[in-house]
Amino acid sequence: MKDFTEGSIAKQVFDFTLPIMLGNVLMSAYGIINLIWVGRLLGHKAVAAVAASLPIIMLLPAFLIGLGMATNVLIAQAFGRKDKAMLRKILSNSFFSSILFCLLISVVALIFRHELIELVQAPVEIRDMALSYLTIMMASLVFHFFINWMNGMLRGLGDATTVVKILIMLAVFNVTFVPLFIKGFGPLPPLGVAGAAWGSTLAALASGIIGYFYLLRFNPYINMRNWDYSLDWHIIREVFVIGVPASLQMLVVSLAGVIIVSLVNRYGTAVTAAFGIGMQVDMLATIPFISIGMASTTIAGQNLGARNMDRVYQTTRISIYVGLAIALVCTLVLLIFPEHIGALFLKESLEKAQVLSLVRDYYQWMAFIFPCFAIIFAIQGVLRSAGDTMALLALSFIAMFIIRIPLAYFLAGPVGFRQDGIWMAMLASSTLAVFLNWLYYKKGSWKKKKLMGG
Repeated sequence: MKDFTEGSIAKQVFDFTLPIMLGNVLMSAYGIINLIWVGRLLGHKAVAAVAASLPIIMLLPAFLIGLGMATNVLIAQAFGRKDKAMLRKILSNSFFSSILFCLLISVVALIFRHELIELVQAPVEIRDMALSYLTIMMASLVFHFFINWMNGMLRGLGDATTVVKILIMLAVFNVTFVPLFIKGFGPLPPLGVAGAAWGSTLAALASGIIGYFYLLRFNPYINMRNWDYSLDWHIIREVFVIGVPASLQMLVVSLAGVIIVSLVNRYGTAVTAAFGIGMQVDMLATIPFISIGMASTTIAGQNLGARNMDRVYQTTRISIYVGLAIALVCTLVLLIFPEHIGALFLKESLEKAQVLSLVRDYYQWMAFIFPCFAIIFAIQGVLRSAGDTMALLALSFIAMFIIRIPLAYFLAGPVGFRQDGIWMAMLASSTLAVFLNWLYYKKGSWKKKKLMGG
């Protein structure tokens, strides 16, 4: 656990971002490893099936992730105020309200899984594979939630190193189980695309159990026997007041992703496969910016709790500078080596050259999106630390539904750029989002937010 209310901000941003970034890389190993194994062992149609279900898998847990963000903010501010009694209340009330919500989302997703697959207009030849993958991932959502909750709690306390240890274990289990379930072993028959989901499920279950008992030895706050179980509606209200807009923001982004995928799917399985590879690589390349944003949320959150605004402003500036340096590297690598990177996801086939050509076309536009991410995630991390998630929801809605989606349909259809028009629209909307977020940050209304004890 670390106190960020004193000391060098630059050093804290670097030191705290690095383990968060490593942890996020390991977390993203779920999707990357699954897609590589699926592509290598089963082919490009199986890749397209997983790609078609990914936006739904990202869409439905959005509320849970948002509630986790709210818990992170409340823990960081309480820790900055040195309020241990409030910490114990926040842990118990946020955990049980969130886990009940998780079970509700799983049930709803399983009931409407056929409609969700139809929503993304998955091509007929891959629909059954996509459905099997989605069903298993949604049924096992509670195991993935528990790991995310533990990691969010630890980050709020300034402990990103333990998060890395848990996620290393998760990645090792994932690497081991996924290919075994895809190809079968012993009496277990080959499970195909469904095997990738079963492998991830078992990895999450094992990591959650082992991780919790490991933490009992080192972290007094994780021990549920030490929590304050008195029902506190004020805490639950704050969790949902902060978390629901954060969830809706992610829901907006994910729903926009579903609509974009449904538009991409109109151009055939090769384009869908190229987009699926692009999404996975983008998720990996975006991790440094997400990590910087998460670090700035905790660092700024603790300093907001301690009412030290100068350190909050320093956190914003340094986070942006670090992000832009990383963005330059990402842009250059993806412009120079798009086909080499895409080839990692595909086995030899007649369609491989076509898919790789489409990946190259994708990055002629999308490689330039990362400087936008550097600025957006840093600013939003600080805004989130103040609990000003309603503004972030509004900004994301404008970027996605007022700009990105209408522009994508216009450029892909009437203008005639086809899938390239979609990539153009994604870059243009992110560029405009930079200016919207910066203007709101400079306006300063986020500084007036008051949370518990603030």
